[in-house]
Amino acid sequence: MKPIAFLIAMSALAPAQEFEVASIRPSVQDGNHDSDTDKGRYTTHNVELKRLIAQAWDVDESEVFGGPNWVDSDGWDINAKIPAEYAKHKPDDVHHMIRALLADRFQLVIHRESRQVSGFVLVTAKNGPRMNPAKSDDRGSDFSTRNTHLVATDVTMAGLARDLSRNRDIAKVVVDKTGLTDKFDFVLDWSREGDTSGDGPSIFTALQEQLGLKLESAKIPIEAVVIDRAEKPTGN
Repeated sequence: MKPIAFLIAMSALAPAQEFEVASIRPSVQDGNHDSDTDKGRYTTHNVELKRLIAQAWDVDESEVFGGPNWVDSDGWDINAKIPAEYAKHKPDDVHHMIRALLADRFQLVIHRESRQVSGFVLVTAKNGPRMNPAKSDDRGSDFSTRNTHLVATDVTMAGLARDLSRNRDIAKVVVDKTGLTDKFDFVLDWSREGDTSGDGPSIFTALQEQLGLKLESAKIPIEAVVIDRAEKPTGN
């Protein structure tokens, strides 16, 4: 019998707004963390429950609280089939499917509450921004990050703030306060703290030196996701 929490979660979803079939297995801890939605499947490799919750509720990991200590240490491999009627799915459809999967297989129960958290506001540095205006060819906003190399095209500062919030070298909520409304193209390179193989600046210094932006500490109001219950899945 499925738990009450699962039945309540599913009652708020449209019919069939769950994966057709899904397998979940503990992951090999190889340092790689990936998730993808492609060709009618949702797959992850070595993705922690905390990050899965952040995906499902479209928030940053820094906005997820509570739960047992393994929620942000144990990685999971998921291979789930999206129903054919959702072949042309919207992101929200997959978010609801992940929520249903977590409620069913992890016995996940959460609630939302308002909190003030330590974060950053993104502002312009003393001498102003150092970014190129986006080319007017309507390419669409894109962030491409490989390790500590970020290439951004046609992006807003609000979009950059969201991307920085998801960056593990910052690990806090970032809110745009630059006042810049245009779109920009830029490249950002930095080194991770404690990485002896890299000789570049920290991401905080790189933002200021390369983009003319800086992060200032601030208290940020958020609508947090709080884990009330989570259990490791026992099988497929």
